[in-house]
Amino acid sequence: MKKTKILFIIWAILVVIIIGLLTTMGFILNHKYEEYHELEQKLVESATLYARDYAFFEEDPDIVVQTDQLIELDYLDELKTENDVCRGYVIIHYDGVYEYEPFIRCQEYTTKGYQEQIKKIG
Repeated sequence: MKKTKILFIIWAILVVIIIGLLTTMGFILNHKYEEYHELEQKLVESATLYARDYAFFEEDPDIVVQTDQLIELDYLDELKTENDVCRGYVIIHYDGVYEYEPFIRCQEYTTKGYQEQIKKIG
């Protein structure tokens, strides 16, 4: 009975250590990509201004706006982090309400679904 109790305590300690390590790794990875998530948000803010001024959704409820367009029209300064330059696009969907889906591609980070959406939009 004593051996079982000791074994249970050891297993419990191991489980707590493993959960702690996984949580710590999750926080580290999330912080690592925080700059890129901020860039995605910056892209959405620029696309929001663009949609207010230029978007017409009568023929097509989805409009794709490239970062180059936003930079050229002065809605976006640049899309870069301290060590990385990014390019991307935003899909603006209008169905009574505007929805923005940003996608960026950098050397160190690519938004999940970036390639799939490029294939869909041509």
